Amino acid sequence: MQLLKPALVITALVVPLARSAQLWHDVNRYDVNGNECKLRDMSDVVCSQLCVQSLDNCPTSLQPDCPDGQSFCADGQCHDECTDEIQALNPCHCSRSGSKLPPQAADLVPCMSSPNVTIREFHPWKPENDIRSTCGDAVGIVDQSASVGVWGKTWIGGDITALWAECPSAPAPNYNYDESYWIATFAVNGALAMLIAVWAAYKYFAERG
Repeated sequence: MQLLKPALVITALVVPLARSAQLWHDVNRYDVNGNECKLRDMSDVVCSQLCVQSLDNCPTSLQPDCPDGQSFCADGQCHDECTDEIQALNPCHCSRSGSKLPPQAADLVPCMSSPNVTIREFHPWKPENDIRSTCGDAVGIVDQSASVGVWGKTWIGGDITALWAECPSAPAPNYNYDESYWIATFAVNGALAMLIAVWAAYKYFAERG
């Protein structure tokens, strides 16, 4: 108890002097004195897929240019044939299909993939705007704030002629316990439980002997 009182006094004096600056992080935003650190460059940043309803709306640098005998398919690549499997890999659908695909995204097709970019003065705590701006500049998009939207937030229409496919997380699956998978699971586990119960009963009565 004698040591507790001095400790409480010291704590009461030190706590108000503590700074709330964030020091330990993957990319420190503040230095030890609480000053904001100089922003660093970020190289080889992958751009999101640019999606349009008509390939004519792709920037010139991202217009499809396939070798002779090949076609530009919905997966954003050139192929000898656009099979159903390839068409189903449309990156502008963000891994969604059927009722889970928003109707505004159903007609979206990808432009050619954008090149990786280097971002000057990268803001790691909010990178989306830096990535969109730099990627747009790299492919020659002028005033993209008025002409390019973001998948799931701003759809094509009016002045918006393209979207960055920044796909949100896939929705959690919804299970119906009357599906064949669950029926088979319950049947197998039920049969195993019954087998164990019969064996336990047999063992019990046999050992009573």
